[in-house]
Amino acid sequence: MINFSEPPRVEINPNDNVPLVAMVYFKADVRVSTTLKIDDGRKERVVEYGPEKPPEDGLAIIGMRANTDHRITVIITSDDGTTTDPVELTYKTPSLPEDAAILPRFTLETSKTGEMEEGYTLLSIRRRPVMRAIFMTQKQFMFQNRWSLLVALDEEAEVVWYYIADSRIAGVHQLSNGNLFFHHVNFRSIEMDMCGNIINQFHATNRPWGPVENSIGIEADSLHHQPHEMPNGNYLALTANAREIKNYYTSEKDPDAPRATQKVVGDNIVEFTPEGEIVWNWNTFDHLDQMRIGYHLMDTYWHTRGFPNHLDWSHGNGVTYDEHDDSILVSLRHQDAIIKIDRKSKEIIWILGDHAGWEGVLKDKLLTPKNDLRWHYHGHNPRVTDKNQFIMYDNGVCRAMPFHGPSAPPAACFSRAVEYLVDPDKMEVSEVWVSGDDGSEDRVISWAMGDAHRLPETDNMLVIDSFCTPEGPELDRHGNATVSDLTWDSWNRSEWHPNDLATWGRIREMKRGGEREVVFQVRVDDKFDIVGWEVFGGARVKSLYPND
Repeated sequence: MINFSEPPRVEINPNDNVPLVAMVYFKADVRVSTTLKIDDGRKERVVEYGPEKPPEDGLAIIGMRANTDHRITVIITSDDGTTTDPVELTYKTPSLPEDAAILPRFTLETSKTGEMEEGYTLLSIRRRPVMRAIFMTQKQFMFQNRWSLLVALDEEAEVVWYYIADSRIAGVHQLSNGNLFFHHVNFRSIEMDMCGNIINQFHATNRPWGPVENSIGIEADSLHHQPHEMPNGNYLALTANAREIKNYYTSEKDPDAPRATQKVVGDNIVEFTPEGEIVWNWNTFDHLDQMRIGYHLMDTYWHTRGFPNHLDWSHGNGVTYDEHDDSILVSLRHQDAIIKIDRKSKEIIWILGDHAGWEGVLKDKLLTPKNDLRWHYHGHNPRVTDKNQFIMYDNGVCRAMPFHGPSAPPAACFSRAVEYLVDPDKMEVSEVWVSGDDGSEDRVISWAMGDAHRLPETDNMLVIDSFCTPEGPELDRHGNATVSDLTWDSWNRSEWHPNDLATWGRIREMKRGGEREVVFQVRVDDKFDIVGWEVFGGARVKSLYPND
């Protein structure tokens, strides 16, 4: 026979940053396993906790809708199989924030639940004033950089979990243990459980803002963009490092412009252990031609991240491990290239991208396009989908390389997700799936970020358009900028830039075959276009609970 020595009770999560989680507490006179049945009047769920999870420490209930009454039934079972009578609790979740600067508007436009991949849509969301960084006041810059949101949506785009952070977050990755791992813009990397508790923290030892308390130092200048967990339990990350280069470019448009000594930022890929030891690295400066440049070399990116007057040469923005052949895939936005690297030898296996500007041995690594392949430009975040196959987000920005063709204007640069198949023996590449093309009615201009996944159970595609300009061609009817007025040059104060507009995001789940039917679509925006919203990336996760 077993008994409660302290009866069950339910309370709000003690971490204020994750308010939709509730905790059930009780004590029993023997070791027990716990079954929690949660009923919100609409659906019922069952959560099991084993005897290794002490109930007096709290048993989390995760994935509840806001402002909703829940009936929670608690059943405990001892090691010998004895079970108590159920105990019923009631709990009402708090409402969502009403402040439009705290939570964007999520508008469900399509939901065919029977055809969707099961699980929750996990998103990394950022906000900003509707202007580019060079125009921001210090308070506006703080509004942008000292806040971020991670959110989970259910199949009807209802918020069922969220976390408000004190610093801008880039990519988020669900670890094999169920925790989340993400990079902050101030070059910290966090492992956090779904109750908002920090499990591990890492920081770049040479970051401009100094050391971090209770954090493991990684010998690097930065930790940025999309993190990745490897099968061996280590982490892949991008770090930036700078070099001073003599006789370097001062223009992306004029090859004959005067040269100067410039501080140039390139990327270093690192593999580090949970203890913070770097066990593998690959530096772009050591393997690529630093004189091959892409558009946005002169951009403000590193100027606003603690490295003033530094040029943005490679702009790595996604790295992933391919266990099919023990290799690394990296996306270099400003090289307009995806590069595959043999992890053991560190040799480049192939380069996917515009052939302009590659010389010497690197030219021999270029993949030859098959059929009607269109080069990606300023792409983002490759993810392996099969052997010799991967998907990425192609922002489609500029559609040319400096000195080999003029930059295409924003109005001509529509974005898409694209899946590639590589034949490494023939050194050929083909497109096997795209989310859309320039003629698609639902095309968008998403000038940065973006994400795409091939989902494992349904074979559907999850596509995240992150940073979309207002639909056009006309942005409004009041004589303001049109899409055709935009420039890519963030230093150009005389013309409109995408950052000057109220941006929005879109999440779509699409069928991989046939007519690319959309089975789930959500728009993320601000009702009055006061706040610009960015959906950096995300994923479909099967569960929000720890994987024990």
